Amino acid sequence: MARKLLNLVTTMSIICSTQVLADAPPESPQLKWGIGAAIISQDQGYVGIGNETEFVPAVAIQYGNFSLLGPRANYKVYQTEQFEVSLSAHLRLDGFEANDSDYFIGMEDRDMSFDAGFEMEYDTSFGEFGFEFMHDVSSTHKGYEASVSYGVPFRFEDGRVFPYIAANFQSEDLVDYYYGVQATEALTNRAFYLGDSSTAFEVGIQSDWFLGKHHMIKADISYTSYGSEIKDSPLVDASGSAQIIFGYVYVF
Repeated sequence: MARKLLNLVTTMSIICSTQVLADAPPESPQLKWGIGAAIISQDQGYVGIGNETEFVPAVAIQYGNFSLLGPRANYKVYQTEQFEVSLSAHLRLDGFEANDSDYFIGMEDRDMSFDAGFEMEYDTSFGEFGFEFMHDVSSTHKGYEASVSYGVPFRFEDGRVFPYIAANFQSEDLVDYYYGVQATEALTNRAFYLGDSSTAFEVGIQSDWFLGKHHMIKADISYTSYGSEIKDSPLVDASGSAQIIFGYVYVF
């Protein structure tokens, strides 16, 4: 499904972080880039689709304060040793097509959107705090998502392990677009459903391992627990989504 591709490419983007595509001095920015691929296994919870495993490539580019990582563009507008603020934009590849499952026949496709907003990160001696706000600027779902996160990095000579927790609030328009059932789509086994705003909770572990200057291995696992507004949708038959990712990146 499309959303799974976004999760993968975004995660593959993270592995090309400041540890790999390090910022050059402001007075002399340098172009950094990397290319790689990963295997992702995930069950999104939609009826009739189940667990799927795919192989997907990823590209990362960074120049000074600007980065284009998979489907996400980011520009740092303020940065200190502990705190940074960035403008962000990304493709939200959520949704489904009617032919993804027999259960969705007769429904309209739910398309990807282009979302833009900002994000903040605050590093402390006891962990990293994050906040992100993204709003649909393509008038697809016409909603927004706000996320708060906390994680504690454990650094080793050849890598990093980062356990984290996060809460993701999605607006009524966003939830209704991707999980609602319109009156014209309703059937006896697929009732009309008007989605409401919802908060999902996520827990996971990200890990990055470096083999010399150019090679990097990533292994992640996470689980997202849906709010009742999504779990009650007739399009969903699971309480959440589990994901496992294993990837490789070559940094030039």
